[in-house]
Amino acid sequence: MSSWLTTTATLQNVTTLPPEVSLARALEVIQNHKIHMQCDPHMVKFESVPQPSKVVTPTVPTDRGIVAVGEAAYYSVTDKVHTLPAGLWDSNVESINEFVTLEKGVFVRLYSPLNVVMETVWTVRANGNGGVDLIEDVVIKASRLLVGTIKNMCNTNWSTFHGKIVDMMKEVPAQ
Repeated sequence: MSSWLTTTATLQNVTTLPPEVSLARALEVIQNHKIHMQCDPHMVKFESVPQPSKVVTPTVPTDRGIVAVGEAAYYSVTDKVHTLPAGLWDSNVESINEFVTLEKGVFVRLYSPLNVVMETVWTVRANGNGGVDLIEDVVIKASRLLVGTIKNMCNTNWSTFHGKIVDMMKEVPAQ
């Protein structure tokens, strides 16, 4: 973003998966858009939508070492966001989520009100200790007034989000 009113923040969260979760199973779950959205602790509802007009050319970032292997899919997602502590004042926020399947994960771009854009690369990879890691790399682009709040919300909720995804990975897939 080019304005002095906007800025960018980054964060990374890594979870080592339980030994019973194979790399193939982890990849299968992380690339499933519906499972991914259902694991978001803020998500109230979602529905598939056509490509929004604000998305002129869907692309994955070229500076993050990722390769798309699928076309973009779009969802309207409603999240319940706590605007004051202890749920004293909550609001529903509707965003557009763009999902693109990657070779080793999924790319999610979230377009929210107030010109907030979050780009997250979710990957799974062998970790060198004989296990598998789930890696979430986030870039937040927002107003200087909002970016700290959004980053804090991500930092507060990532373990719940990862926990739900890991639980899904541990489930035996239906045959």
